[in-house]
Amino acid sequence: MPLPAADLARLLRNRPELAAVPSAEALERLLAAPELAVPALLALDADCHLVSQALQLLGGEASRAELAELLHDPGDRLGETVETLAAWGLVTLDGNTVRSPHPQGLWANPFGLGRPLRELAAEDLKSLVKGLGGRPKGRKAEVLAQAADLLRDGRAVRARAAALPREAAALLESMADGQPVFRHAVWYGSADADHPVTCLAEAGFVVRDGWEYEMPMEVALALRGDGWKPELTGQPDVPSVELAGHFDGLASALAAVDRVEALIELVGTQPVAELKAGGVGARELKRLAKALDVAEQAVVLWLDVAFGTDLIASEAGERLAGTTLADEWLGLDPASRWQALVESWLAMPQAATFRVTGCCPEHMTPQAPPYQFECGAGEIRRAVLRVLQTLPPGRGASPEGLLPAVGWRTRAVKEFAPAATEFVAAALREGELLGMVQEGALTELGRAHLDGAGVADRFPAPTHTVTLQNDLTAIVSGVPAPQLTAFLNGCADLESRDRASVWRFSHQSVRRALDAGTTADGLLEELARVAAKAVPQPLRYLVTDVARRHGAVRVTAAASVVTAEDPALITELCGTRALRKLALRAIAPTVALSALPPDETLQLLRQGGHAPVAVAPDGTIKAEPPRRHRLPVEPDPAWDATAIFQGGEPGTPAEALSVASVTGEPIVIVWQRREHYMEDIELTRGTVSGYCHDCGTEHTFQRGRIKEAHLP
Repeated sequence: MPLPAADLARLLRNRPELAAVPSAEALERLLAAPELAVPALLALDADCHLVSQALQLLGGEASRAELAELLHDPGDRLGETVETLAAWGLVTLDGNTVRSPHPQGLWANPFGLGRPLRELAAEDLKSLVKGLGGRPKGRKAEVLAQAADLLRDGRAVRARAAALPREAAALLESMADGQPVFRHAVWYGSADADHPVTCLAEAGFVVRDGWEYEMPMEVALALRGDGWKPELTGQPDVPSVELAGHFDGLASALAAVDRVEALIELVGTQPVAELKAGGVGARELKRLAKALDVAEQAVVLWLDVAFGTDLIASEAGERLAGTTLADEWLGLDPASRWQALVESWLAMPQAATFRVTGCCPEHMTPQAPPYQFECGAGEIRRAVLRVLQTLPPGRGASPEGLLPAVGWRTRAVKEFAPAATEFVAAALREGELLGMVQEGALTELGRAHLDGAGVADRFPAPTHTVTLQNDLTAIVSGVPAPQLTAFLNGCADLESRDRASVWRFSHQSVRRALDAGTTADGLLEELARVAAKAVPQPLRYLVTDVARRHGAVRVTAAASVVTAEDPALITELCGTRALRKLALRAIAPTVALSALPPDETLQLLRQGGHAPVAVAPDGTIKAEPPRRHRLPVEPDPAWDATAIFQGGEPGTPAEALSVASVTGEPIVIVWQRREHYMEDIELTRGTVSGYCHDCGTEHTFQRGRIKEAHLP
């Protein structure tokens, strides 16, 4: 049955990987796929895991009352937990009935229990009854009843366990507490009779299946004690302190936007070199830290965040450069720019300021930014923020204080134990740089963003006017509008940004504007339009003085040709030692030939203090807009939850392509009458890309021209 629009939107917010699914039928099939459900379930808290295991023990379908009977729920959390599982597509609700879309279940051993007695072979049951002191007789049903009777007396079972040798008792405790299967390889000629697991088998606590020994569910329950039930605990209490200050997070948020903007501008003019092994090395990080006036840790965060937002990208694995999406991002208002950065940070799998895999002590070596790699840092970061949401506003916690609650919310804390505390600390540290966190507490801005409330009204309105001063500075209070920033960057040099941004005009900056095609009159008119007051006389003098000299020397493409209206200027240029690389040779009073191309000639003349202009083939002055290297990047299309199932009917190539892109399954694409068996396909706007096993190479096809595609 199709999901209501509100439930569908909620599901896709929680599991955006399903947004590409083209039909309701395909979505239903994918929700029933265990390989997609397991990662989603592991991202949820410990109570969700318990309810999921309880539902599996009850056969995949149960009433809320049956679940409540199986679980201990002192905090009355069952209802909330079931709703959470439904919001993630892991159960469906029909009145009081809860159903799992996974008939076989998602847990190998729910609650750490082995198979029930009824699933054991008759010979295994006889061996167990004999070990427990009984005399097996009759058929399987009778032996099963004997085994059940023996195990109902939990006190007697635990007394037999207490009499075991020390090593066997320790193994028994481990298997009863959650590891019901023990693998023990027996090699020819090896002594096996004295092994602890053999002792457990002879005592009737485990049954053997080849090299594996398994403790049946009823044995574990008898050992755990009468009345044992899994308990829904809720999040552990977090020790917190009252903070003295008021933290809205706005200053840090604006600083984050500013630093990423500065990084984009920097890599647009000076691409950042990459190491041969990939990533940005220590020398480049120090250069960037100095240029951006931030600590190296902050540089790594801005690199990771900008890379995750596709504002920068790698060019041939040799350098990082800005992308075409960066220009779109720069045109957004500050609130939208900040939210894009935060969403990138939330989605990152690694910790920017503690870039290690962290799965074991051997994997604690930092990796160079900005490439992403899988580890538990992303899950831990999101869990940290969910925990902070539960704290009252104005109360903060330490990484150590947060760790138990974070561990309840994500298994990543246990799986990445060597780095878990540092991952929590990194989440707080990076959150402070972004304005999400302050002193271990959510800022007002961070809480609003996580709650889904609007944040645009929390940012100051962009400023569209500038105060021009006699000392050739331009001051913009608050946040300058993108258009104003672009204009001032084109004709002045940014000196500082804080609560006010300061630009300074100079001969070089004004000349830069004139080189880009602006005239002196046009520049003064635009300055008058954006100025809060009249344009100061010193700035007018500067613009007119630079304009008077601008174009006194002209460079025309040939080898190249340098011309000037004043013969004395040509003589001066030819005799200047600093320009000897040009090998200027006068061929007429106002004309000289250069040995270098026009671009290099222009550069050397400008370094020598002149203001030359380039001349087009038709004799007109050629404008030189600022050069910003941009790599083409195509934005991901936004999804609409109410119209998502309009493009792929069941059984069509569109549906098969979408399913393969979500699940990672291989797919056969017929292109120009040839079959291409492809894996790891990615769908972008208008194209399908992936590795073709038939051709042994990567292929990119136009989606609209694929007439046949099917899952093998």
